Amino acid sequence: MSTAPSTRVGVAGAPALTAPGPGTDEPSAPTPFADTAPRRSPTWRRVLTVVAWFLGVALGGLAIAVVSARPAPDEYLHPDGTGPAGTRALVEVLRDRGIDVDVVGGVDDVRDASGPGTTVVVGNSDLLNRTSAIELLDAAADADRLVLLDAAPGVLADLDLGLDVQAPSSDPRPGCDAGWAAPEDVVSRASWTLVPTTDGPSEAATECFPLRGQKRPEDGVVARGFAVVDLPGTATDAPTTVVGVPDAATNRFVTEADNAGVMVRLLGGSPRLLWLHPSALDLGADTGAESEPVWPDWLRGVLVLLGLAFLALAVARGRRLGRLVPEPLPVVVRAVETTESRAELYRAARDRPRAAVVLRRASAGRLAARLGLRQSTPPSVLVPAVADATGVPAAEVERLLVGPVPTDDAGLVTLARQLAHLEEKARRP
Repeated sequence: MSTAPSTRVGVAGAPALTAPGPGTDEPSAPTPFADTAPRRSPTWRRVLTVVAWFLGVALGGLAIAVVSARPAPDEYLHPDGTGPAGTRALVEVLRDRGIDVDVVGGVDDVRDASGPGTTVVVGNSDLLNRTSAIELLDAAADADRLVLLDAAPGVLADLDLGLDVQAPSSDPRPGCDAGWAAPEDVVSRASWTLVPTTDGPSEAATECFPLRGQKRPEDGVVARGFAVVDLPGTATDAPTTVVGVPDAATNRFVTEADNAGVMVRLLGGSPRLLWLHPSALDLGADTGAESEPVWPDWLRGVLVLLGLAFLALAVARGRRLGRLVPEPLPVVVRAVETTESRAELYRAARDRPRAAVVLRRASAGRLAARLGLRQSTPPSVLVPAVADATGVPAAEVERLLVGPVPTDDAGLVTLARQLAHLEEKARRP
């Protein structure tokens, strides 16, 4: 089988550059022709890679934790929400008036922080389940007032406050005798109509901002409805205010009608305001009702088994038994193909120092062979011999074989052409 005497490598689309012959690796060369580019050991590179991955995962987890800890700007009735559905504007007004506003996320926090001189307000009460709603009444028993800012139907049914909830069929009208509202105050944006049931609240309850209720199906009578109901305190419960106009507290509508004044007086009646914005993670599942498992019992064992199998596969695939060793190729690959592939790698990596070292090393090896010298001939001997054989000044030969590294692709192509021309002039003495 015949082989070509040499192969060529292209750099940056330039004419071919001479490189080692087929079937051979890069020829050994004198020490001055060795690769002088700085290199890191494989072990050091692996350590840097692991550290980089670790830092990336840690920073990514920290970013996710920070983002997830922040409320969405439009999270409904969140005291830190800056979007149209949040209540940040109302909270800032309360703080400007000297009210100490604390935001909590669970009933246990309310139990620990509430007491005399504190108003407890629940923003999005629809997030409360039956168990947590009942526990909230007990947790806020010593507070000055408990405000349900969003009178969700499910919560009112669970608390058994003697109020029913209907869809509003008219706008709230002025009228309220509570200490936190004036008779001429007007609120807007009713979401619920609060209708006393047959066993409704006591006569001491204060009903504010009348609304026209819906007709009762049993007798066709239009029920009396209200936008806000003030329930008196008992021996076990704090005074409770049920609000059917939650949108009046949002950033978008707080400036309509008398919404701002009514909300500020309602929530600012105590020196301290404890704002509960519950979440599923904080309150957990409803322990008062039986719940079915989300997945069958056998699935947990399957997941554990799959996890162990994945770890075993990762260990098996990631093990290192020693240094990498070359193996014979299963097929014959033309030397020009491997040389061109290597050149493309140099080009993609912009590794001109390494490419220049390869070119000079190969040329030095071929020049030494043509002149009958050993491969290990030092430059001090090889340069004068090449100069005598080619007629090229020794300074020029030394510049080509051990000179500075080209700074661009054009300089690298020029070096390759000059080395090839120098080899063509060399003849065995």
